[in-house]
Amino acid sequence: MKTVGVIAEYNPFHNGHAWHMQEAKRISGADFCVVVMSGNFVQRGAPAILDKYARTQMALACGADLVLELPVSWALGSAEYFASGAVSLLNSLDSVDFLCFGSECGKLAPLHETAQILNSEPDEYRLFLKKNLKAGKSFPLARANALEQYLPNAPVSSLLREPNNILGIEYLKALLRFDSRIQPFTISRTGSAYHSHTLHGTFSSATALRKLLDSAKLSSLKSETPLPVYEILLGELGKSCPVSIRDFSPLLHYRLLSIASPEELTDFQDVSAELADRMFRLIPGFEDIEQFISLVKTKQYTESRISRCLFHILLDIRMETVQAQQDNGWNSYARILGLRKKSSSLLRKIKERSCIPLITKLADAKKLLSPEQMEFLKKDIYASEVFQCVTTGKFKQGAYSEYRRQIILWDER
Repeated sequence: MKTVGVIAEYNPFHNGHAWHMQEAKRISGADFCVVVMSGNFVQRGAPAILDKYARTQMALACGADLVLELPVSWALGSAEYFASGAVSLLNSLDSVDFLCFGSECGKLAPLHETAQILNSEPDEYRLFLKKNLKAGKSFPLARANALEQYLPNAPVSSLLREPNNILGIEYLKALLRFDSRIQPFTISRTGSAYHSHTLHGTFSSATALRKLLDSAKLSSLKSETPLPVYEILLGELGKSCPVSIRDFSPLLHYRLLSIASPEELTDFQDVSAELADRMFRLIPGFEDIEQFISLVKTKQYTESRISRCLFHILLDIRMETVQAQQDNGWNSYARILGLRKKSSSLLRKIKERSCIPLITKLADAKKLLSPEQMEFLKKDIYASEVFQCVTTGKFKQGAYSEYRRQIILWDER
């Protein structure tokens, strides 16, 4: 019994995701596919366009056998944190044989070579990186330039200029760092570019689909998504989606107004002293999240970095907590969001072999986790409550308790 792992956001699920899942199973020969998926907030520093339960249904309807939630501290982290958190989770299950990820490159060897260099950080490379950062470049650009200077005759630096290549390299770095037995492989992205805003045949980007959902043009999505996904979107539109970053502006503004000093901001994950000073100084000019991000943005601080920091502040994700969890193995539990009924043998195998407890009911978590581990889980619960606070107000729907949610059991129709 072989299992392939996929790390995803499905924000929202589209034809490219379905193709990726099918290819992951076909190429690996795996019997099962385990998906580690972001919850209600995603890596670019924003809320998901619809909640994690609807997106779990989409994944299960299109071939996933088990969906696990990536803790919000990793889901809202930089590419390195996102990848490390997700790979650690798959690795801790001790039941996953392969990891399949999409990339613009489509070849494992150059991505692996780059990952090895970035993991070992040779002295000469570190010197180039330091010089680029000192010149005021953002970390992603400084790193790409440093790699180009370190290996002037190799094309590896260009790999760090494409989003899926970057994530793929981070997955490979994490596998090396954790000395994992999981075998990675990559497949080429099909269709439009990751950040494309326009539809592209049947393989459009999630960015383009979010734009359509935001404008309520759902009919245009029919050819871009598998039928079960389209039906789920049809049922959710206007009831629980679309959720936009703009919807969180009042909550974030209120949170920022409670900050007494720049030093207080540096307690939050990824907020440097310099960025804290800049943010604090500009709080009086806050109008909405998108406007504030543009206000704070500089050549050194990218929009996605600032957006992630703002959601770390809103969701109370502090550096101390994140560091403590890293020191304790990154993940101390695996929360199940959904399971395909006919894949119960996979769940039995994971329960037998997993190094960390599986959580199917939040009410049982206190029996399974230490007080320190519970604190980390509470971040996920709080993030879901904040997300629900916004969606309940926007769509006038009844609130639900995260403790009362059951895992989604998908039955083939």
